[in-house]
Amino acid sequence: MKLGDHRLTLLLFGLTLAILGVMQGFFPAELAIPLPGSTIRPVLLLEFASTPDHLRHIFGEAGDPLRAARIEGMTAGNRLDYLLMPAYGLLTLSFFAGIARETGRAHWWAFGWMGVLAALADAVENAIMFGIVDNFVAGSDVMGAMAILPLPVWTKFGLLAASCGGAAWEFIVLRRYVLAALSLPAALLFVPGFLDPFGFAPTSTSLIGLGWMAMAAHAASRLYRPVS
Repeated sequence: MKLGDHRLTLLLFGLTLAILGVMQGFFPAELAIPLPGSTIRPVLLLEFASTPDHLRHIFGEAGDPLRAARIEGMTAGNRLDYLLMPAYGLLTLSFFAGIARETGRAHWWAFGWMGVLAALADAVENAIMFGIVDNFVAGSDVMGAMAILPLPVWTKFGLLAASCGGAAWEFIVLRRYVLAALSLPAALLFVPGFLDPFGFAPTSTSLIGLGWMAMAAHAASRLYRPVS
């Protein structure tokens, strides 16, 4: 199988879902200390953390008996994330490679590479978060790392949202309006999520998954069409 093969796109989608499912079994399910006015998940709060207080909301105070387990679970989940990155990056690239061949228009490759660049930003993001957690445990300064964390975080989410917007555009061209409706919200709601990270971002970022579902559905519907 090569990039653009619909079977590869479906395989990568299944792999992405499987890795996500395994990761969720490691990440803490709830904040140790609820964040007022927010239902954000612990792993997403770590991505958006800007003060040491956010880390206490995620992992708990020093005397919390579950603090060590939360830290261990978060670290294990984020290590597994390095398997997720190539899965969703190549999923996006393979989908748009197939679109480029289906339509005969090479510009769709640009949207595919957005997924790969998002995965690279994700790798940088995780490296920074590992340092933040290590420093938090050691009682060292975390503000320097937190100051640069938003750059890879929002680069990742922005590129993934843009790739979903590109998919919606192509689905509209192909008159596949249901798939366009699944893909478009991630792109349209990126800015509201960026402006409200603790309130709206948990919803807006999760909509990227709908875009991936639309990509997989399109690949499944074209499964028996040969790729040139």
